Amino acid sequence: LGEPKNHRITIFTLELGAMPGYSTSLYCRNCHTRYYPNYYVHESATMRTYYLHPGVPEFIQSAEHFYTGTDLCELFSNMMVTAWTSATNCARIYNTSISKDALQPYLPSNWLSFEMDIEDVLNSFFLNALLLDHQERRHPLELRHDAPSSTERLCPALEARNIRMAGPGQEECICKLMWNHVCSLCCYIYGDSDGRWLYLRSTITDGLTMGHYCCLIADCQNRLRSVKDLFCFEHQPLKNQCSVITCSAAVQTGFRTCRLPEHRNMELYHYQRGKAMFQLRDRLQRAKGFAPSSSFPAPSPDTPNATSSRLPPLRKETEATGADLLPMPDGPATSTAHSDDNDDDDEIEFACEGKSTEGNRVLRARFGRRWTHNEQLCVFSCGVVAGRATFFGSEAPNGVREFWMKLFPTQASLPGVLWHDNNCSIVKMLRNDTDDYLRTYFDNVALPVDVFHFKSKHKESDIDCGANCNPYIWPGLRTEDGKWRFNSSAAEQTNAWFGGFLAIVREMPVERFNFFLDEMIKRRNQILVRDLRKRGKAPGNIPREILLADDEGSEMNIT
Repeated sequence: LGEPKNHRITIFTLELGAMPGYSTSLYCRNCHTRYYPNYYVHESATMRTYYLHPGVPEFIQSAEHFYTGTDLCELFSNMMVTAWTSATNCARIYNTSISKDALQPYLPSNWLSFEMDIEDVLNSFFLNALLLDHQERRHPLELRHDAPSSTERLCPALEARNIRMAGPGQEECICKLMWNHVCSLCCYIYGDSDGRWLYLRSTITDGLTMGHYCCLIADCQNRLRSVKDLFCFEHQPLKNQCSVITCSAAVQTGFRTCRLPEHRNMELYHYQRGKAMFQLRDRLQRAKGFAPSSSFPAPSPDTPNATSSRLPPLRKETEATGADLLPMPDGPATSTAHSDDNDDDDEIEFACEGKSTEGNRVLRARFGRRWTHNEQLCVFSCGVVAGRATFFGSEAPNGVREFWMKLFPTQASLPGVLWHDNNCSIVKMLRNDTDDYLRTYFDNVALPVDVFHFKSKHKESDIDCGANCNPYIWPGLRTEDGKWRFNSSAAEQTNAWFGGFLAIVREMPVERFNFFLDEMIKRRNQILVRDLRKRGKAPGNIPREILLADDEGSEMNIT
């Protein structure tokens, strides 16, 4: 090895704070490969291949001139999963509490920045998680070497992990995590009179109003080019169409509506409404209960800040959020393709003045970006998350059924109990389905409404709900002393934790949104499993070949 190349770097350490250093790479003339501290690049290759160490390297390269200690990456990851700490606040905590002020007089003044910023935290977090994932699978990580930014370099690997987490043949919006988990809190094992051992697993499904930006066309799952876009590439021509939902006329220059006075009045009303006191009150109500991404006010553009970006102004949004990463053959989008921050998910209703021959009309318009409807979690009664799904349109019974069938793709993999607060509607849908496979898929599964919702949210006069979804129907759900065997509120308890990430993921593009949430759930599951083991609850996994078998499995018949 020879032909060394050196360049200055800043190393973010946990023990000593930010330190100066040098990065050295060496070239091999025999194999025509240059070897860097974390990876190697062949002379004719466009990809960098990371070394397969027994573990993740002690320091990982988060940017060209910046390295981060993996122990610091783990600290940030644990802060995020346990305390909902945003990247902004991670950087601020590092700069104010971990970086050593006593060493500042001894550091070179003409060096690169010794301040950690948001990109350092995010790039370190995602790269560390990717390296851990590939180390677990004993498969080397490969990233594009000549990518213009760290965000674009990481994007394909994040998408690949998201698809793999969804399982073979599944959409990216479905994520399987610990769907084969068992423990004594969520699985009841007993022997029958024939000497067979049977088991009964219990899961709860519930949704949370949280999501990522998506195309304005209902149920369109195409990715946006930028998180600021209103439409995906396929539906981009609609950006020049009037924002009133029932109108297809072209917009006028400088407006989002056509020339019709009543449509223009809706747009003017929308902007006036954005300045009104009740709009501010509504926003406060929506934000209540969720932690902001930063505990400090946003700095002004001309004020230096410990967590401000070192990137040129034109690259800040791209690097921080991953926006504007998809090529657009027709050139950059015009201003009408983007929405202002005060337009998010805002649908306006406006009653037309005057009497129409067709009767009174209420026009509806959407001037802002659309969010996906909710994030759906399927949680075992012990709190371990089995899987996650993004619902684009609504929490309809058919959507919940589709989520269950993708998460548990065989009848053998189905838990014996699937709690849901709207199971009465799901049971009606199943009973009326003309497809034999869909109608009978859940025949051996109990579909009760969870105890809290059944007692407080469902009417006693609803005969179907009482006859089909009352949890007292199934003796296996009760212990011998008359108590409930499983915790049917685990999903709502988990959603209380899950909702804390709303402010953190709000502006993330879809691949980062999915990867981040999956990583948080994965780490929380690992913490819970360790705790279950300490408490003697015997956590484990059912072999996947058993759950993916074609027969109906060994779940207990509790009817």
